[in-house]
Amino acid sequence: MVEWLAGGRLRGTSAEKNITVAVSATGGTITDDTTVTPNKKIHTFLLADTGTNFTPDSSFNVEYLVIAGGASGGGAHGGGGGAGGYKTATDYPVTTSQAYGITVGAGGASSTLGIVGGNSSIIPATSGTTITSDGGGKGGTGNNIGSGVAGSSTGSGGGGAGKNNLTGGTGGSYGNNGGNGKPASNYSGGGGGGAGGLGFTGSGTSGGAGGAGTSSSITGTAIVRAGGGGGAAWSSGTGGTGGTGGGGSGGSYDSVSGVAGTANTGSGGGGFGTSSTVTGSAGGSGIVIISYDVTSQSPINVEDGSIFYETDTNKSYVLYNGSWTEV
Repeated sequence: MVEWLAGGRLRGTSAEKNITVAVSATGGTITDDTTVTPNKKIHTFLLADTGTNFTPDSSFNVEYLVIAGGASGGGAHGGGGGAGGYKTATDYPVTTSQAYGITVGAGGASSTLGIVGGNSSIIPATSGTTITSDGGGKGGTGNNIGSGVAGSSTGSGGGGAGKNNLTGGTGGSYGNNGGNGKPASNYSGGGGGGAGGLGFTGSGTSGGAGGAGTSSSITGTAIVRAGGGGGAAWSSGTGGTGGTGGGGSGGSYDSVSGVAGTANTGSGGGGFGTSSTVTGSAGGSGIVIISYDVTSQSPINVEDGSIFYETDTNKSYVLYNGSWTEV
């Protein structure tokens, strides 16, 4: 058994050095993934949870998925909205000394000119790395702003409108470009970029499809999120399909509206066909998910700077930030 000696010194075997303890945290909607061993806790934060905290009871590493809000599509031969930025990692350190503020980005509202999605983030209260995903770029609007708007830093670009300036918006470092609109006589809009793929340029009078989303198994089930919105059609064409993961399809001709991006996926909304007064469809709100094993290899009641002597290997270790380092 481990011997607790004076002056922050311990002695025991290598098997005894890493004592498994349960970890937990508060915040969001908490569920369990029992398909893995050890079990995982999953904290899900939706738009209504913005302003709440993730608060750990000890120091350990977590996995996160941070998706920003998707943008709305453009009106008047509009391009599809771009998906929100999509960030994920498996080794984000959290500490018991602080809370982590959560923001979940709203989807861009339905608008004639389209609206960019809102940012999502995890922000440590005092120290550590802030994680931010930026909202998707709005779809271009034919009779006003033809180009799709770039995704802000990490979001995906909106699709270009089918009139005037035709280019799709540029995706940020974690996003993809929107598709271009078609020239003059066709007027069909391009699809918004998705987290996992480029938006497409329309074919003839049909709108371009939205870019594909990206899959994550952070909850224990593979789910695709953050698809781009489809571009609007012209004349006898059909609206572009929304990208996998929740992208809204583009509207067809004769003022048929597009489909909104699915809530809690950060997907883009579809563009609207014809007329400068109609509005593109709204983008989907984002989501923040944090998960972790319910057990962690953290020593019980041992402070940083403690020394552990392994009797079976004749090695000594010092504890730093919850991990033992040989000295």
